[in-house]
Amino acid sequence: MLKKRWVAILLLVILAATGVVSARAAEENSETSVTPEFQTFSELSGKRVSMLNGAPFEELVSSKVPNVGEFSYFANMADMLLVLRNDKTDAILLNNAVSQLAVNRNPELAMFPEDLQDSVFGIAFAKGDKNRDTWQSAFESIPEEELKKAWEKWTGADESVKVMPEQDWAGSGGTVQVAACDTLEPMSYAGENGELKGFDLEVILMMAKKLDVHVEFVGMEFSAIMAYVQSGKALMGAGSIIVTDERKESVDFVEYYPAAFVLIVRGVQSGDAESGGIWDSFYKTFIREERWKMYVSGIITTLVITLLSALFGTILGFGIFLLCRRGNPVANGITRFCMWVIRGMPMVVLLMVLYYIVFGNTSIDGVIVAVIGFTLTFGTSVFGLLKMGVGAVDRGQYEAAYALGYSNRQTFFRIIFPQALPHVMPAYRGEIVNLIKATAVVGYIAVQDLTKIGDIVRSRTYEAFFPLIALTIIYFLLEGLLGFAVSRIHANIDPKRRSREKILKGVKTDD
Repeated sequence: MLKKRWVAILLLVILAATGVVSARAAEENSETSVTPEFQTFSELSGKRVSMLNGAPFEELVSSKVPNVGEFSYFANMADMLLVLRNDKTDAILLNNAVSQLAVNRNPELAMFPEDLQDSVFGIAFAKGDKNRDTWQSAFESIPEEELKKAWEKWTGADESVKVMPEQDWAGSGGTVQVAACDTLEPMSYAGENGELKGFDLEVILMMAKKLDVHVEFVGMEFSAIMAYVQSGKALMGAGSIIVTDERKESVDFVEYYPAAFVLIVRGVQSGDAESGGIWDSFYKTFIREERWKMYVSGIITTLVITLLSALFGTILGFGIFLLCRRGNPVANGITRFCMWVIRGMPMVVLLMVLYYIVFGNTSIDGVIVAVIGFTLTFGTSVFGLLKMGVGAVDRGQYEAAYALGYSNRQTFFRIIFPQALPHVMPAYRGEIVNLIKATAVVGYIAVQDLTKIGDIVRSRTYEAFFPLIALTIIYFLLEGLLGFAVSRIHANIDPKRRSREKILKGVKTDD
């Protein structure tokens, strides 16, 4: 299995080196004139339009575009830009700030000539939350010139000035949490070393300074922001949120800057566009802003969740099996019901139920919730594997053990369980590999694992090739490493390696 993984990794590297897979990078200063592929709303008739999860604007698009062919939804902007560039959608809906920056960095794309609708950006509070009025008053005391200066700073081309202000005030009002999208530059995004920054977040700090309050930003998918605020885990939510009547039905807003709904479409280029090469894509993905450090932090988070879930899940599954192995009807009934519930839910749904409902009123960290969720699912798998493995041992082994004077406990741990392990360990190894891949969904509960870091990097570079290839190779390596570790454990506990003295330890042989 390890050889196959290394062959796959080598193949990916060769493809990258030979250019079989091309990186669609472009220099930001390329001399290109771009004309939108579609010029009028009628030309979009029958075409596909994409938007972010949690962005309910189908009716708005349909009011302008006759007979929209299909709507599709994505978790982040990087994915939408990728499918647009690859001709898998025809237009994507974003706000004016995010769209302008995306077009500037993607010479293949262009702004649709007409706006869909003017609106305003807002910071979301739970419906009826009186804190909203306090923060509204603080916002109203901010000079308009200060807001305009911040807007020009974050939407401009000079990256060196895009630094978040230090929270150098006393903070006598305590610390509040803010749920913030981490992939929507320049409004709210993760920069170097995963630090959250952007225009939205600086506006919040302006208000916080007026109130003498410190702010802790928690990064997450755009679609999770409202749930985070409504569950009480955060005082407010930010991240390029445009105020709509429908959203006002669920949350209250502090409205802070003019906005507009716009579409991005493919562009028809004229002039000379300088395409970046493989090295350019590699540099932007790993070297620029020391983004390799973000991958390291993502790997650590993924390994922590995987290893702890495997450990606790194994203990949980083994413990439940011991309770149920002798046929206790109550224990078996409860176990069957719990396994039915846990196995019946997709992993991402289970995590969100735990995070936003079960632990909704607590400040428990997302990593801990992820460990709890994966411990439950891994425990059910271990229970099933043990039941299968022990069931494969011949019943005559029990009778022989009892005849030798073994107790029921000794029979299980010294005779039955060692013989069951060879049936269990190959499947157990597979469950470990599946577990590390399953952790890729923890980004939905504000955990920056390896996959989430890849999304953040793609949202910054607008590149798909190297971030995705990097994730593939890293996951291959992690799976191979953990699989190898389990294989070594299996080899060390192989019953065929036990000595006769160890097997008969504690048994009277001289009667």
